[in-house]
Amino acid sequence: MIKLRKKNLLRFNLKKIKDKKVVVRVDYNIDYKNGKISDKFRLTSTRETLEKLKIAKSVILISHFGDPQGFDSFYSFKNVLPQLQKILKLKINFLEDFSSKPLGKFNLLENIRFFRGEKEKDINLAYKIKDLGEIYINEAFSVSHRDHTSITLVPKLMTTFYGLRFEKEIKMLNEFLKLKNLTLILGGAKISTKLPLIKKFLKKAKLIILGGGLANTFLKAKGFNVGQSLVEDEILDEIKKIDSKNILTPIDFFTDKGYRKLNEIKNDDKILDVGFESLKIFLKEISKNKNIIWNGPLGYIEEKKYINGTYELAKNLIKFKNKKILIGGGDTISFLEEKKLLKKFKFISTGGGAMLYYLAEETLPCFKNE
Repeated sequence: MIKLRKKNLLRFNLKKIKDKKVVVRVDYNIDYKNGKISDKFRLTSTRETLEKLKIAKSVILISHFGDPQGFDSFYSFKNVLPQLQKILKLKINFLEDFSSKPLGKFNLLENIRFFRGEKEKDINLAYKIKDLGEIYINEAFSVSHRDHTSITLVPKLMTTFYGLRFEKEIKMLNEFLKLKNLTLILGGAKISTKLPLIKKFLKKAKLIILGGGLANTFLKAKGFNVGQSLVEDEILDEIKKIDSKNILTPIDFFTDKGYRKLNEIKNDDKILDVGFESLKIFLKEISKNKNIIWNGPLGYIEEKKYINGTYELAKNLIKFKNKKILIGGGDTISFLEEKKLLKKFKFISTGGGAMLYYLAEETLPCFKNE
């Protein structure tokens, strides 16, 4: 695991940023629906670092928003800037491109994925970002599992520090990596992105619970009929090789055709949430272990009638006062925030993929520059 050194941490190097032009990589990849930002936790988690940066001459924030292929007005930060300012409680100026001059203390560059080369590690884009400032700060833990220009290439060109939230994330994940008596709860659509973590924790964790699309793929690989449910067929052979004695999967479901037990799934059924019996078993087994990591919803939470599994799991986890519980994943965090449950948890990661990557690999691509 990575141990961050004082020379790399912003809070120990504040004198070095005083009156300097600072570039900060943040992750403001928001959930934007019906003209409103619905997920605020990832935004507000950067506040402490931004407060410290008031001593800088100027601050230019860089982030992606969605995954547009070139310019797409829906994903322009210009549209959401008024809401961002309100949430962050800061006056932030908008920079349309790299030729725009900072107009005040805090500035937000247009969506970095509008510019050619962000995902391709383009050196020309890296130098354009470098020319914006004198010091680079990574405060985007949640996207630091990406080997992209603004994450891994720019730090090679500039004096670099890690922000306060980034530091907190690494310390928190390191703490959970050391824990024993661990239950790992994984949900969401794809099992392929979580396979490295599953393989690592097969021996480390006492129990691994699968829900959502992950469970569908796992069950199909083990010979069960899952009907028309979301499945990653291309990795079925790989999953068949996994020793599943420590893995627990649902035994009943809510499908688009109604309630079904596992052996009752029909060819035209689509699994969309875990059933009550599965939840009862999950919670009984969870109660036996002291520490829990949860990433990903147990059902298709985009539709209200399929949120029960995820909602009940969250409400019951809150009751375990004597357990350490780490929550992560964009969909999970947004859901808990919407249901006003997020603040009930002490250990919350801003990352989904980054959290899983670090727990599995105990490093991140951005640390290759160290």
